[in-house]
Amino acid sequence: MDVTIIGGGIAGLALAHELAPDHDVTVLESSPGPRGGGYMIDFFGPGFYAAERMGIIEELRSRGHVFEGVRYGTPDGVDSGHIDVGPLVEAAGGRYFSILRPEVELGLLAVLPSSVDLRYSAQVVAVRNAGLDGAARARRAVVELADGTILDSDLVVACDGVRSPVREQVSPGHGAIVPMGYRVASYLYEDPELAAELGARMLMTDTVRRVGWAYAADDTRVGVMLAERVDGAGTKRPTPDRDRLQRDFTGLHPQVDRALAHAPESFYDDLVAQAIAPRWSRGRIALAGDAAHAPSLLAGQGTSVAIAGAEALARSLRATGPHVEAGLAEYERRWRPTAEKVQRSGRRSASFFTPSSPAQLRLQQIGRRAIGLPGVNRLVTRSFIAA
Repeated sequence: MDVTIIGGGIAGLALAHELAPDHDVTVLESSPGPRGGGYMIDFFGPGFYAAERMGIIEELRSRGHVFEGVRYGTPDGVDSGHIDVGPLVEAAGGRYFSILRPEVELGLLAVLPSSVDLRYSAQVVAVRNAGLDGAARARRAVVELADGTILDSDLVVACDGVRSPVREQVSPGHGAIVPMGYRVASYLYEDPELAAELGARMLMTDTVRRVGWAYAADDTRVGVMLAERVDGAGTKRPTPDRDRLQRDFTGLHPQVDRALAHAPESFYDDLVAQAIAPRWSRGRIALAGDAAHAPSLLAGQGTSVAIAGAEALARSLRATGPHVEAGLAEYERRWRPTAEKVQRSGRRSASFFTPSSPAQLRLQQIGRRAIGLPGVNRLVTRSFIAA
């Protein structure tokens, strides 16, 4: 079977890895190469088990890191508490580590079968079902590129992210993202001195409506993530503005201020959002990863769900053989409950991701202290792993 995958990010590469042994796979990525930047994510849950089955977990683990935990700091630089990651790792049975999102992509590229035709700077301009038979059922799908190239495939899978333009075609009326009330920016930069100061714990600011994170991505690089509550921001992706970033986030913590001084001209900047689609396929065109079910970073399992969902799609297609549409239906039937569970977790997290008031901040500080009590820590971490 000829399969065209739109999007060479995490979901697209994971799906290509799984389909390559049985099919002719082409991956179309609009960017000129692997995407840099990105923030640190926690890798656990269904994606970890899927990566084990796929035989790629050691490649990913070699690029990851286990922090000792998180320390909280006030605007005057005083440490106001901490949470250890040890109980979380224990609750996950050791199946847990942190990794930069771009390192996940590079890890998947490192194990990508050579038979996969990976094309960068491939801008898709149109996708449509084709080859209708007597019952008006599609037998093929066509992808048109900006350079005039036409690809005719047995199956097209859109893994092109939360803002997927294909989602509207597969699930009319559901192409737009669903904002979660936050805007997030992140970047990496070279700063060996601050990396050494940050050490083995992430810094998170104890602040209201705006929160900053700083962490040592490795011995020389510092990672920064900045989040703020936004009201009525619409759905349009914001334009990165270094001056705005420095103006709005200065004063959260002295170490964050030092990192803000090195903010680049270009950085990741977007609304925190989910993608909700009542159907994931139409004919020979399907959605996967964030294009189908983006849970938002609030859920903490976006990468995990992208990899596990790709494996689930490949497994369903393998089981149904030449009956492609039956395989797509089986994939959605089996995988949708898990994806929607993670999305619900993300929506629940939205109310306390960034404190909206001093009173809510105080409640979170009290909650952090309670986590250190015997029994409470184990209960919270197990609930987090199960979410």
